[in-house]
Amino acid sequence: MSENDDFSLLMDTKRLETLVDGIFAIAMTLLVLGLAVPQIAPPVTEATLQAAILGIVPNLISMVVSFVLLAVFWKIHHKIFKRIKYMNGTLLWINVIWLLFIVLVPFSASLTGDYGNLYTSHLIFNLNMLGISTLLFLNWHYANKTNLIHEKVGKKYIDVTWRVNAGYIIVVLAAMVLTFIIPQFSSIVYLITIPMEYIVKSISGV
Repeated sequence: MSENDDFSLLMDTKRLETLVDGIFAIAMTLLVLGLAVPQIAPPVTEATLQAAILGIVPNLISMVVSFVLLAVFWKIHHKIFKRIKYMNGTLLWINVIWLLFIVLVPFSASLTGDYGNLYTSHLIFNLNMLGISTLLFLNWHYANKTNLIHEKVGKKYIDVTWRVNAGYIIVVLAAMVLTFIIPQFSSIVYLITIPMEYIVKSISGV
């Protein structure tokens, strides 16, 4: 008897979804809290204030990019679990490890904000994104292979979702390549993650 054939080994997804929502809320809030008001030694003038504000622009950009990426990943995870009936122990741990990468985002985002001129900071951020996107892909792939997806979900939808999730991995790999060429602008490639789902659906005719 396989693990999926034993109902006692299957778990409802609601508690995991609640945990995911809570962790995303905390991670996204920490991103904003990491954007501190600059401390300026007196006397404070318009010129020194403007210079200080310009100094935190890299942190602001890093925060916005990370916030949007977390929103995208949360949305995809939410849509995936609307179509998964139950989860087993393996799927649970895939998600727990995935959440570990999620809570690391405020750290890796702050790193790129403070040291955006160095490729190492961007490499760490992109490795963080690679872990998130790979495990998100594995989430759907494993659920499909182990028949945890609801029967009413059609094969075409399953295939399109697989391609969307694979697309995020490709975007991250592209960002990693750009890290060694133009580290300061490597995050620009992440802009494509916003319309990614719509692009893939359009190409697939869904």
